[in-house]
Parts: sequence; C-alpha cells; structure tokens
Amino acid sequence: MAALAEPDGWLDGFALRELPKGYLLATPGVQRDQVFIVRSGRLRVYLAGANRELSLSFLEAGDIYATHTPTYVETVAPSALWIIDTATFARKLAREPAVHPAVMRVMGRLLSNAVTLVDDLAFREVPARLARFLAGLAQRRGQPHERGVLIPLELSMEDIASLLGSTRQTVSSLINQWERDGVVQRQGRRNLLICSLDVLRQRCAG
Repeated sequence: MAALAEPDGWLDGFALRELPKGYLLATPGVQRDQVFIVRSGRLRVYLAGANRELSLSFLEAGDIYATHTPTYVETVAPSALWIIDTATFARKLAREPAVHPAVMRVMGRLLSNAVTLVDDLAFREVPARLARFLAGLAQRRGQPHERGVLIPLELSMEDIASLLGSTRQTVSSLINQWERDGVVQRQGRRNLLICSLDVLRQRCAG
C-alpha cells in the first residue's frame, strides 16, 4: 500500500496524522468509521478483558486497517497515518480497481494472522506457538547465515508474548532454554539466529 499510495495522487482525500506513542486510536465502544494506512511507526491491534489483553496483530508501514472493528488500536511507537472515512475510501476503491489486489493482500495477511492465533490458542501449548512464530519469521524475513538463518526481532519479548497469549517471562525462559539446547542464539537485542530450523519446525507440533 505504501508503494501505491504516494506517487500518483491516490492519497487525495486522506488526512495525514502524526500520533505519539501510547495513543489509543480506536476502541470497541467508540464509533469511528475510518480507514487508515500506516505511513510509519507501529500500532497494536488487541482485545481486552477485565484482567487480560490479547494482541491480534502489529501494524507497520504499508498496512491498512479500519477503526470500526471491535478491537483496540494503540500506537506502540510514534506513528504517522493516512486517515479517511470509510465511505470515501469505498468510493475511491470503486474508481481505482488497480489498487484492489494490494488491499486484498494486506487484509488477507491480517486475517491469516488472526486465524493462526485462534488455531494456536486452541490446539498448541506455548512452546509450539513460539516455535511456529519464529519459524514463520524465518520463512518471511530470514537472512541466510553461515550458521543458520538470521531473523529480526523488532517486537519486544512482551509484545511477542502478547501475540502468543503468554507472558514475557515464559517466552524469555523458552528462548534461553533453546539457546542452551543449541537451537537458537541471540545476536544482540534485535536479532536471533536460528541454528537448527529443522528442530524448530519439529517443535511447532508441540
């Protein structure tokens, strides 16, 4: 979406907003019928109960989302968004059919994330959920390394735990144990080396 948006005036009608970290853009109880495209930053989409929050996805540059879904949307980093009301967005889509595939890819990925989360919570314990999360990162964003596959960890341990329906302590303990087992190795604070992708994939099954 980011690649399509700026060059040919497709953003006419959008308003650019810059939001600080911790800004609550949408809640289930507040009716805001808007669509937004992330220009920069990161936002968390989550559900919240009385004593627990469950992250559904993290939105980054190029992602598109709507505020009328029954979820909370909060910036977890300073963010810039292109925002438009849903009715105007629908009319723009009708006039710009070339944009449809890009929109469908982004929304399809978000739906896939939600289905994966439900599947994990229903059928897998936390170690298998973490293994599948890391294996998915390796497939999508991994870089070949002489000792395995290097993956970026742009989310904090707390964010990853929230996506997995777990706790930061549990996720950190699992990664520490897998590091002792020789399956993974930390590479600074923001990268993880998958030393044995085959073993990690075996652990996806639990």
